[in-house]
Amino acid sequence: MKKILLAIYDSFSEFEITVSTAMLRGTHQIITAADSLKTITGESGLQFVPHLMYQQVDPTEYDGIIIPGGDLIHVKDTLELYDITKTLHEQNKLTAAICSGTYVLARAGVLEGKPYTVTLHQKQRHFLGCFEEVNFRYGPVVKAGHIITAQGHAYVDFALAVAEKLGTLTEYSSEFYKGQRNRLMEESIK
Repeated sequence: MKKILLAIYDSFSEFEITVSTAMLRGTHQIITAADSLKTITGESGLQFVPHLMYQQVDPTEYDGIIIPGGDLIHVKDTLELYDITKTLHEQNKLTAAICSGTYVLARAGVLEGKPYTVTLHQKQRHFLGCFEEVNFRYGPVVKAGHIITAQGHAYVDFALAVAEKLGTLTEYSSEFYKGQRNRLMEESIK
């Protein structure tokens, strides 16, 4: 089965990536990675144990990476994550981040000359010093080749863009996750 790397860290926003991971579960194994194997506590208080440490990741084994938002203090010095992200980008693999997770792409140099969105206001982007302001776009999802970035509130659109990029998007899943209809339910009540 194909694999997708999911970066996790204390305070990461689980809700931003659960639709993405649910949409990929039949076609991709989701492998979580962090800076250590200690228990990670997400934004909602749920706890997670990573499969791997970043040092154990071989980027050639993955179809891409998904990076959720959260408190950037927990990823600001994670050089291994930046290296993995840059390598996957250089291999033209999915490089996707949502909300403040886009910071990792910026720090890895992935966004140079590329349009992006991030849930950080202009003063925050300027303070962090790694974003090219001229390429910022305020929109739910911004796609630039194999790079996908999204605002935190656009987690369903983000998931749909990720699934589409990986070739796993179906009309059924699109309708279901957009809240338009549930074909299985409709068929069962005929």
